[in-house]
Amino acid sequence: MTADEVTSVFKDQWNAYQWVVDNNLMGHRELLTAATSFIEDRYRDSPVAMADFGCGNSLLIPEMTRSVQLDGYCGIDLAENALSMAKQLLECNGIKHQLLCQDLFSGMPENSSSPGLIYSAFAVHHGDQQKKRQFFSKLFQQTPDHCAFVLADIMIHPHQGFDDYTQMLEQYFAKQGVRPDWLSHIMTHIRQYDYPETEETWLDIVRSSGWKVLQKQSLGPHDEYPAIFMLLEHGKVA
Repeated sequence: MTADEVTSVFKDQWNAYQWVVDNNLMGHRELLTAATSFIEDRYRDSPVAMADFGCGNSLLIPEMTRSVQLDGYCGIDLAENALSMAKQLLECNGIKHQLLCQDLFSGMPENSSSPGLIYSAFAVHHGDQQKKRQFFSKLFQQTPDHCAFVLADIMIHPHQGFDDYTQMLEQYFAKQGVRPDWLSHIMTHIRQYDYPETEETWLDIVRSSGWKVLQKQSLGPHDEYPAIFMLLEHGKVA
């Protein structure tokens, strides 16, 4: 699978994805609330550098970090048009940033400073289970003790087959008003490039890589679009 294929939904149909986000079909409002609360509580008294894997247009970052001192933001994504939008947004909000067009599964870029906070939303599911495990293990090795990881991603119900999962999503998106031409493109992308995991598998992936799970919860306003939200920390489990 090429980089262009993986990011086609964002390059060709960015308006469709933006509409889905704006109408909260994936639970981005709940994600923003939960992530902002954690970041404010953890970093209210100290600056933090942040790395965002699969950053897209960095839409939630200014609001998510408004109450803390962000000592640099590194956004990583393969969609060049999304990075261009991210650059404009971050500059307008006075956020010192570095934006890199590369595969998120490559881990931390060379010559980049070690972050105290990692963030990834609805991106890691583009790798199969082996790539996910390698990704979390690599980041664990590359980051310092007590580095936090805010993760949100899609989830499949236990014992649910992938065909049933995609049929459920297609019906859900249609019911929520996604335009038919957008829906066709989105579902083709999902069927070709998405690898959802159950909650149990997500937990096993991050824990076996060394990450401590501080908190987990279901995310989103609708059962038809299951997603998981996790707060992780680099360090030994007590």
